[in-house]
Amino acid sequence: MSHDNKKEFTAEEKRGRPLDLSRNKVILETTLELLAEKGYDSLTIEAVAIQAKVGKGTIYRRWSSKMELVIEAAMLANPIEISINKLNRDQNLRGQLIDLLSLLFMQDNKKYQKAMNAICNALNEQLDQGMRDAFYWSYRNVITSILQPYVKEYQLTDDDIELIADIGPALVMYNNIYVRNQSNNVQYIERIVDKLMMPIVLKQV
Repeated sequence: MSHDNKKEFTAEEKRGRPLDLSRNKVILETTLELLAEKGYDSLTIEAVAIQAKVGKGTIYRRWSSKMELVIEAAMLANPIEISINKLNRDQNLRGQLIDLLSLLFMQDNKKYQKAMNAICNALNEQLDQGMRDAFYWSYRNVITSILQPYVKEYQLTDDDIELIADIGPALVMYNNIYVRNQSNNVQYIERIVDKLMMPIVLKQV
């Protein structure tokens, strides 16, 4: 760490200055850009600091490791968080599930797609687990909010909701690694809902 970075870190800590949250977004967006460009293994905190025009101490006060930084950056651009506000809640359950998967699979953020591919290609078990956990719970919250109005009508159990929630993240990860071409096919998404999700809701499995 350079003398200037150490000075910045010490000065802010001694004064007890609150973290400037506006810097967080700049740092996270820069992380995504460099991740998409260089890949996970070649990404460094120093490179992020230089491009984001902040000191390394500024980053380390917020994230203790590169892995934590990358996971939060991925979740910032996560289409799941955006999708909840785009769903048409006036349509039936099937339509909402199709819309949700379409938003996940067919989102056109190229930088995000490249960054996610870099994460999938990193072959880092801890990173993989951290991403799965963060992605799963984010997705689980959205799925639960969609299914909640139908719990009584379809007598949905916690096990039903858990199983339906498992389908989305599993297919997104599989799609990112193996079958990217299928993700742009709306008929493929409809089959996922009709063959895997709705049968659980309708107690046909």
